[in-house]
Amino acid sequence: MARDSRTALSFVFGLVGGVLILTTIFALLPLFFYQSSYGFFGPYGFVIGIVSGSFIILAAAMTFLHPNQGVAWGIIEVVFGALSIFSLGGFVIGMALSITGGALAIVVGSGSGPASSGAAQRACTSCGMLFALEYAHCPYCGHAVGVGPR
Repeated sequence: MARDSRTALSFVFGLVGGVLILTTIFALLPLFFYQSSYGFFGPYGFVIGIVSGSFIILAAAMTFLHPNQGVAWGIIEVVFGALSIFSLGGFVIGMALSITGGALAIVVGSGSGPASSGAAQRACTSCGMLFALEYAHCPYCGHAVGVGPR
């Protein structure tokens, strides 16, 4: 499967999200080991943050290297992105980026979209919808587009 812009965007979102999660862990390191009123902190939050950030970066890299396995790595990215909330989730921005990157990876890996259908398509000049080349009129709006090359 060829890479497209969604694969690269998924990689960037996952990478930035994972790095933000790991950065938050090390920037707020003292809070994880001292007594506090926050329920998210503590040794478990520290471990969950490091594991989540590492797995998110790994999943983002594997999605970029093997886009056809995007569903499996995207699910891993979404799950560990959601788990990162127990360690502040990269100030929640890292968590949101990781979940978004994982969702994009799932879409790319599932093969959905106009480029994956296999049949040649074109866009209607009137409504912009995609349809097969053999139609002389757009099946959605009826605009005359002419018969495509054979």
